[in-house]
This record gives sequence, C-alpha cells and structure tokens, in this order.
Amino acid sequence: MIAFGMQLGTASYEKPMFGLRKEADFEKAVKGELSVLYRVARRMGCSPEEAEDLVQIALIKAYTAWGRFDGRHIRSWLIRILRNERLMAIRSEKNEVSLDEPDAPEPVEEPFWNQLSWKLQVDRIMEELNQLPEIYKTAIHLCDIEQLSYEEAAEAMDIPIGTVRSRLFRARAMLREKLEPTSEMTQEIAR
Repeated sequence: MIAFGMQLGTASYEKPMFGLRKEADFEKAVKGELSVLYRVARRMGCSPEEAEDLVQIALIKAYTAWGRFDGRHIRSWLIRILRNERLMAIRSEKNEVSLDEPDAPEPVEEPFWNQLSWKLQVDRIMEELNQLPEIYKTAIHLCDIEQLSYEEAAEAMDIPIGTVRSRLFRARAMLREKLEPTSEMTQEIAR
C-alpha cells in the first residue's frame, strides 16, 4: 500500500503544515474505497498484481488532484481515475480497445436482480459476467455489484447516463439469456 507523505513517485518534497491536513483528509476519504477500487481493477482484466499497481497509480493521481476534487461522489471520481489509468496502460501496450458505442435509448424494465433466481450459484453468474464484452461487464459491475447510482457510474465511465442504462439493459439481457435454463435442462428437471 502507499505511504502518503514522504514521497510520491520519485519526487520528494516537504509540505507546509496545512499539507498534513490534506494528507489526513485524503487517507480518511479513500480508505473505505480501496477494496472497491481493487475489485473494479480486477473486473477490468487486471491480474491481482496489476490490480494492486493500478490502484496505487490511481491513488497517487487522486492525491495530486485532491485539491481540485469537488467533494461529490468520491467513489465514482476514484473509479474514473482508475479507468483512465487502465485505458492509458492498454493503449501503451498498443492494444486498441473501444469503449464507445452509439447512444440508444432502451425501454425501462423491472429490476434485473429481482427476476433472477437466487438459486443459481454465484460462480456461474460471475463466470458468465466475465464472458461479456468489457463495456457491458463494467456497467454491470459498477451498478449491480458495487451499487453505484446511474449518475455515479456514468461519471466513472465518462459516458452519458442514457448510455449507462442502455449498456445495463443489454448486459442484463445477455446474462439472462446465458443463465436461463435451456429447454433440454427444463425437460430433465421435469422428469
């Protein structure tokens, strides 16, 4: 984990007394978000070690920008920094990943997780979730697993709220299709 205060990166500097308050406020604010940031990094396709590194880089960036943070939605602000760092890392590896898609309004539906039978095993759900394209996986992870609001998820992914809703609708439909028992399974259960 990062020890804030003495050094950030390779640059060492001394802080005035008011800097100590900034450091304490930052640590207090982000401490509860560390596990969320790690899970999001893992969902973005990072290995455990890469996820730790990505979270550390994101925290350093957040710390340097702490004075410009408006105080609203710290989780989505941190996730957005994390996402941007991940995308920069992917781009530097010369792998182009497009997370953009046209906005298409989708009809509102009943809450997805209420319809899904909780008798299904979590491992199966997570396995199918991991098979989804990145743009859908991220939307499901932020809204349904991390329970961010649509507004917070939109801010974290740097997309309009309508796009979040559209991606969630499509992702939930894909998951529902993959998780619904086939007619063969239904016939075997009936026997």
